[in-house]
Amino acid sequence: MPISKPHSTLGADNKGSCSNLAIYLEKENEELDRTIKKSSSMSEISQLENRKQGFFTASEINISTIDVISSIDNNKRKLGANDAKYFAPTISFSENELGHIAFLATGKREVTSVFDLNSSELEQFNNLIREYGRKVMDNYALNFNRQDKGIKTGADLVYFAKIEHFRKYKGTDKEVINRKEISGEYKKGLQSHIHIIVSRKDKTQILKLSPTCNEKQTNRKIGNNEYQVGFDRVKWINSNEKTFDEHFNYKRKELEKFQNQNILKNGSPQDKHEINKKLEIESINMDDIKKQIRNAHFNVLRTKPNNLKEYQQRMIKFAIQVLPTINKGDFTQENHFFHEKSGIDFKASEVDQNLKLNELFSADNKTTKQLQQTEPSLEDWKINTEKLVSILSFLPFEIALAVDDELPKRKRVIRN
Repeated sequence: MPISKPHSTLGADNKGSCSNLAIYLEKENEELDRTIKKSSSMSEISQLENRKQGFFTASEINISTIDVISSIDNNKRKLGANDAKYFAPTISFSENELGHIAFLATGKREVTSVFDLNSSELEQFNNLIREYGRKVMDNYALNFNRQDKGIKTGADLVYFAKIEHFRKYKGTDKEVINRKEISGEYKKGLQSHIHIIVSRKDKTQILKLSPTCNEKQTNRKIGNNEYQVGFDRVKWINSNEKTFDEHFNYKRKELEKFQNQNILKNGSPQDKHEINKKLEIESINMDDIKKQIRNAHFNVLRTKPNNLKEYQQRMIKFAIQVLPTINKGDFTQENHFFHEKSGIDFKASEVDQNLKLNELFSADNKTTKQLQQTEPSLEDWKINTEKLVSILSFLPFEIALAVDDELPKRKRVIRN
């Protein structure tokens, strides 16, 4: 689930200026500047400059730190000296969620770092995260229940957000405590997240909006006007999760759902038992899906496809897509099986350690992104007949052929 913390201040005192926080959020740009000073390549300098992140709002991007400080600090009409002037929500993502966004941005199934992305891919990756951040702030605005007062979207607030792509280990992290990692070292994998600075007052400076209010869905009445107050943090988190799944067409597993994680942590024994039953059912279904992929794989092999293209086409008859993963050197690193009916994607090694298509289909393992997208190149991946005979002769069980009657006809056509 996207982890949404509505009232973090990152250690800053939010009763005064936001300057310390805004300047702190320049830390990644400052590190890029230090790297730029050491570089002598104009091309590298240009790429590093393009990786810098500015603040964004509901409608603008690349806003300077000075403008952020000025806007937040001057949006405080009638706030007392001891009143909070701003809040600093953070939006973090799981490894699976970031991998999904990276795939949408690049078409690559496995991205391990933002440095794996070229300039255009990084731009698209940032665009997708930025779009989601804006929707999160729309949810934030709606969660105050002040639509009748004009608070309908994030554009009615005064906020500035910034994407960061790296995290460092802290002394309190369990990896550091267990001496597996060193405090101050960068964490591996995709670590992208969003920091937000949002004013306590709305854009008109009339309404006070606090996500720390403990009242939830409380009805108040002034004269003949009845209205709700409070910020329901659980509702906001659930809204953000739903927005993520709908916006990115993300198929969320049961264990990833905030509601289920919250029950496993805080629920009654009966509720926890029900969730564990759901997870057990999902696990069984996953095993069934892997079995379907294995059966389809062996059924297709028994038809003796000539090359990877024929293999892919015949797997599609079982509603399974075979998708190569291309690494930074433009080499095929591994293959994935996408099960269309469930929307679940598996690495070949997750289905079966022995499903090594790179050994079964060979073309010197030099398929590039360009080659992957052209039909002649896929035909270069000829079947390793010796490997195929070995696989088929040592199958420990008989597989019922489920290939449709058209396969032999199509095979003959392809040969001609």
